[in-house]
Formats: sequence, C-alpha cells, structure tokens
Amino acid sequence: MAHGEERDGLTGMSEPVVVGVDGSRQALAAVLWAVDDAERHGRDLRIVHVVPPVVLGGRPYERALDDAAREEGERMLTEAADLAAESRADVRTTTELLYGDATEILRAQAVDAAAVVVGSRGLNGFAGLLLGSVAMGLAGQVAVPVVVVHGAPAVMRREIVAGLDPEDDVHPALDYAFEEARARGSRLRVVYAWDMPSGRLDPEIIAQALRERARGVLAPWTERYPMVEPAVSVVRGNAVAALCQASVRADLVVVGSRGRGTIRSAVLGSVSHGVLHHASCPVAVVRAAGLTPAAGECREGRDRG
Repeated sequence: MAHGEERDGLTGMSEPVVVGVDGSRQALAAVLWAVDDAERHGRDLRIVHVVPPVVLGGRPYERALDDAAREEGERMLTEAADLAAESRADVRTTTELLYGDATEILRAQAVDAAAVVVGSRGLNGFAGLLLGSVAMGLAGQVAVPVVVVHGAPAVMRREIVAGLDPEDDVHPALDYAFEEARARGSRLRVVYAWDMPSGRLDPEIIAQALRERARGVLAPWTERYPMVEPAVSVVRGNAVAALCQASVRADLVVVGSRGRGTIRSAVLGSVSHGVLHHASCPVAVVRAAGLTPAAGECREGRDRG
C-alpha cells in the first residue's frame, strides 16, 4: 500500500499518532509501537523527521533539495514508513520532513495529535545518558500523552501498569491506562507504593486499608470500564522502584505528570522522572487535562504520497 493512501476509502480520524524518527534503533522501535497503537485505536500514523536548518549570520535557512542532511532525512522517513507498512499495512501513514529544533517541532505536532511517540534516546545521545533530550523535552510538556519507547519491542505480556497516589487531586494516568487495557484486552495492574512508619500496627493491616482506599479511588473508572478488572498492588517502599519492578512484566507503564513548574523535574515529578529513566518497557506520561501545553514553533512540512 502506498504511503498516504486512505484505508478502505476513509480518511481516518482527525487526530493521528505522531512518531519522531532519527534513524536510531530506539526510533524504529517507536515506529512499531506507534503503528500498533494507531491500528488499535483506528487512527492514522504521522512519521516526522526534523532536520536542523542551515544557520548563516545568525539566520536559519532551509536546506537545498540536494543537501546531504535532507537526503538522509528522506531516507529515514522512507525506512520508517516501509517498516510501518510491513507491520500494519492497513494503517494510513504519512511522513513529514520538517526544519528546526526537534523538541519544539514535536511539541507543535502534539497540538493536533492523539499521542506523540519517541525513542528513549536518539543517535546523538551520550552513552551514559538513559534518556534523550527530546524525550525529556516532551514528557509532561504537551497536552497529549507522550510515549517513550525503550529499545526493541519485547514479547507481549498483556499487562498495563499504572501508578496511583490517592493523595493526588486528579489522576490523568488512569483514563489512559484503563483505555489502553480495554483496547488491548490486557490486564491492568495499579501500583500504590507507601513508605510511612507502621508504628505498632501490622504492616499487612495498613496495606489492606490502603488497598481498599485505592479501590475507592478507582471506582469511577471500574464503573466506566466494566470489562477491565484492575489488580491493586500495594507495595511498601519507593514508588519508582515498585513501578520499575512491575515494568519487567508489563507492555506499558503509565504515569501522570504534575503539569506545573518551570523545570522538567518539577513538571514531571520525581516518580515519573525516575520511571522514564529506568523502566524496562515503554512509558506513557499523561498530563492532566485543561493545562496549557508548551508552544511549538518553526513548523513546516508536507505529506508524502
């Protein structure tokens, strides 16, 4: 099927799944995750590659048609689109070659997207870094879920993991986690980590009380998604460690973002930040609704037919 062709004569949904590619192994894994997600939810797939502009005298200029970086970008897009077509031929796929800063471009792409998917670390990342600057610049910074894919796709475990803190006023991760569990026909495991002094009380009695409290928080979602039966894991200890341990047996870990603050760690919170760096499976960061997303600039592109 030619890239950009409509599925069964339909135009697809208006909000595509957007995936950024840069030729890295992690980016190609992100393409496979994104095209699966697009098919699962009946959405289109938009594959984006960002080329930095030529800067002369402090002014950016678009590269010539025969520029090596532009040609390499075209090659990456073709490779990614072919991979998506081989994996899910019925998903309508378009590609865009854009110019500017990759993080800012993908933030702009998020405005009309259902989700943005990126690899955990691109080709220009340092070996000692666990997460790339683009992934960190997107997670919690845009209004739609951001999925960060670590490495090649693993064997499907058919389990979604979501973090829960009953003390929070809102739970943006739960909407996404329940919907993903429903769409995939997967189990949902909700992890509630606690680390308070037990005093004279039996820790198991405390855990049982916290488990009931968690189920109370989950009640609106269990009513809305009767086909999803969440298992509540109450774990005494560090929340990052608990979620990362659960990620070993999961297809996806879903965490919420604070949606406030001016630095990345403040926007994400320490738990989301830690899980993004250390989870063994893809991580979705979901921001609370109603918050103003980061603005993007320098958007320019085209569809490839």
